[in-house]
Amino acid sequence: MKAFGAAASEEGKHVADDRVRRAAGKPPARAKAAPARQRARERIAAERAARKRAEARRRFLTAAGAVTAVLAIVVALVAVKLTASPAHRTASESIAPATLVRQVTSVPAATLAQVSPAQATTQPEKVERPGPVLTINGKPAIVFVSEESCPFCAAERWALTVALSHFGTWSQLGITKSSATDVYPNTATLSFRAARYRSAELALSTTELTDNVGRPLQPQTKLDARLIASYDVPPYVNSVDQSGAVPFLDIGNQYILAGAQYSPQVLAGLSAAQIASQLSDPSSPVAQAIDGSANVIITAINQVLHQESSHS
Repeated sequence: MKAFGAAASEEGKHVADDRVRRAAGKPPARAKAAPARQRARERIAAERAARKRAEARRRFLTAAGAVTAVLAIVVALVAVKLTASPAHRTASESIAPATLVRQVTSVPAATLAQVSPAQATTQPEKVERPGPVLTINGKPAIVFVSEESCPFCAAERWALTVALSHFGTWSQLGITKSSATDVYPNTATLSFRAARYRSAELALSTTELTDNVGRPLQPQTKLDARLIASYDVPPYVNSVDQSGAVPFLDIGNQYILAGAQYSPQVLAGLSAAQIASQLSDPSSPVAQAIDGSANVIITAINQVLHQESSHS
C-alpha cells in the first residue's frame, strides 16, 4: 500500500509539475521525447538516403565499368585490324592462257584501221625541246612504269600490249586484277612483272612497282627515276600534285603519257578472257577504247622510228 501510495504521489507530482510548466508557458515534461523520436526518424531517413546514393553510385560505376570494358575491347579489335597483316588480301597473278595471249597480240591491222585514234581520251604529249631518241642497247626505248594495284595502269597495259605486238613478240605475259579497294576495283588486266619482249626495232623496259594488293614488287630503276623526275611533272601532268603518278609511258624521250588514255570503267565487270575476245571487233566499246589507244601509241612509235632512221 505504501508503494502504491508512493507511485500515486509521484504521479501526482508529475501532474502538478506539468501544470506549473504549462502555467509558465513551457511544454509538459513528456514532450521532451518528441524531439528525440524526430531526430531518430531523421537519422534513419538520412541513412536510407545515404544507402540509396551509395547504391546509385555503385550501379553507375558498374555500368561505367562495363561500358569502359566494351570500349576497350572495340579499340583493341580496331587496333588489331589496323595493324595486323591483312591475310584475306592475297596478291594474285597467273600466267596468261595461250588463247588470251594470241587474241591480244594478233589484233589485225585492218581492225585497228577501223577504230579511230580519236576515241582515246588522252593523247601522249610531245616532249618540249626533245633531245636524241632514248635508246637501250642501241634501239629506241619504250619505258613503262606501273603498279598492278592501279586500275589506270590496268587499262593502259592492254593498249600497250596490243601496240607493241605490231613491232615484236611477247612471252610470259601474266594476268591479274587491280586492287579491290581502289576506284574501278578488280579491273582485269595483263601483268608485265615476268613478261619478255623481243623486237628487232625496239627495246622495252617495264617496272611493276607493286603487286595487286599494293605491296612493293619491283624496285624503280635509275632510268625510271630519271625519266619520272624529268617528264612525270607539269606540263606533262596537270598539276604538281599529280607528279610521279603511274602509269607512266616514255616513248624514246619524244612522247610522254602520264596516265591512262581511256577510263577503266569500259572494262568494269569483264574478265581478262572477255576483254581479249572483244579486241578484234571494232564495234565493241572495249575494242574502241583499247585498239584506239593502241593506234595512238603505234603512231608515236612510228614517228620515233622514222626520226631515228633519218639520223642514222
